[in-house]
Amino acid sequence: MVKYVLHYYKAQGRAESIRLAFKLAGVEFEEVNFTFSEWPEIKDKYPTQQTPALEVDGKMLCQSKTILRYLAKEFGFQGKTNLECAFINQAMDVVEDIWAEANIVFQGPKESRAERAAHFLKETVPLVYATLERSLTMEPAGNFFVGNSITAADLFFFTAVDFVNVLSKGANSLEKFPKLDALKRRIAANPKIAAWLAVRPPEISLSG
Repeated sequence: MVKYVLHYYKAQGRAESIRLAFKLAGVEFEEVNFTFSEWPEIKDKYPTQQTPALEVDGKMLCQSKTILRYLAKEFGFQGKTNLECAFINQAMDVVEDIWAEANIVFQGPKESRAERAAHFLKETVPLVYATLERSLTMEPAGNFFVGNSITAADLFFFTAVDFVNVLSKGANSLEKFPKLDALKRRIAANPKIAAWLAVRPPEISLSG
């Protein structure tokens, strides 16, 4: 049996889609958590000096999308054909625009963070959502981004929206995107995911 150990902050963030992959697959994993203040002292132990990281039988793998795609392939969430896999990767790369732009919010002076967050929520997020909403009207979308079962793209989308909603202080950022809103609800309704959502700790504050 493969031993998996996930390394990340005591937060949801970029690691949450990885956790969801384990929960959806019903595969056990361990977790090593640390605080933001501890990170500078330990980051040199990680190959890319970034987190999340996943130990796979003692071998350290970094980059959240790389980890998620690896697990999705192992667990059967990465499409049935190479073309389906490409469409899954396409959706994930669109969602990545949210994470990439969110980094800007937390860079620079703390005094202007609220202004940067407002710009992110008003300008960046709606453009990404519009692209994803449109993709749900096209092949190969079904009940999910690709077909009628949850894939890595859906998990990556789900956790990005959770992050946006925390940043928007609990408002439903999908209110004007009914297809995406319905998609997120379908993902949350999966019994294995619903069981995790019922017990997972609330996200840490992003205002500090």
